[in-house]
Amino acid sequence: MSNQTAAQVHLSCDLIRCVSFAVQAYNIKCYGEDSVWVRNMLLDCSNPVKQACYTRASGEKGCTTLENCQRPDWTCCYTDGCNI
Repeated sequence: MSNQTAAQVHLSCDLIRCVSFAVQAYNIKCYGEDSVWVRNMLLDCSNPVKQACYTRASGEKGCTTLENCQRPDWTCCYTDGCNI
């Protein structure tokens, strides 16, 4: 392999690593509950945006993006299964 080819392969590998970091998904497991269909089901939440587990004053549970944690009746936590 020539030095130029080796450099191209190295550059390609570096670009692949950069792209994989750019599309990183955040994962968290949260309990989900609503008033109709879901009762304390463990959800596997994955999103390119960081998420948290939440419980609302109404008893609703699930996963959400961090900006919803600022809402008055939402309580958020940040580790797997923390909203049991």
